[in-house]
Amino acid sequence: MSTLVFQNPFSTRFVQPGAIPWFAADTSLSTLLFRLYDVGNRAIICGPHGSGKSTILSHLASVAQRQGLKVHCLRICSWIDAIRVMRVFATMNPKQSIVSVDSWELLGFFGWFLCQFADFRGICVVVTVHEKPWWNNWPVLLHTKANDKTFQRLVYGLMTKFAGSKTIEFSNAMLKDVFQRHSGNLREAFFELYDHYERQSRRTLSAK
Repeated sequence: MSTLVFQNPFSTRFVQPGAIPWFAADTSLSTLLFRLYDVGNRAIICGPHGSGKSTILSHLASVAQRQGLKVHCLRICSWIDAIRVMRVFATMNPKQSIVSVDSWELLGFFGWFLCQFADFRGICVVVTVHEKPWWNNWPVLLHTKANDKTFQRLVYGLMTKFAGSKTIEFSNAMLKDVFQRHSGNLREAFFELYDHYERQSRRTLSAK
């Protein structure tokens, strides 16, 4: 007798930044990287919570690495992380490296100082922010804003690739409702789908 094994396609390891694809009809990641060079090697990815900023930053870093650049990936949790950023900015080779910094606005005033230092050294750096800080004059490389169609496409892709059973499905109407209730926050929407999938999995198993 066969046993159903369910693998939740919305587990963190499947939806974390860099694990899911980035969909954009108007540009590509390679184009974004070239655009970064065109605007002076320092730019911002700007958008609300859960709109895909960290995912884009992760994929952009991968593209840069494939092109032979040394990539330094940093994530800011508080202004104290300014020390780590400063250390990287001071020791890296600006001509052969690129720095990606997630949640840049958490650096506060120290971010302003680091902007000046990056400009002085000619460092190639791209950062994510929810809103452009007044103290940062770098151009916006991309504004991120998810829509329900992209969310549905990501969900069906995850279900196809990782779902342990074809008996669990989500309707378009249900997915649209989840997306709208979380105001376009993909991260929070995936968390809710994780719980939905777990509940449906248990019902399916108990019915066997």
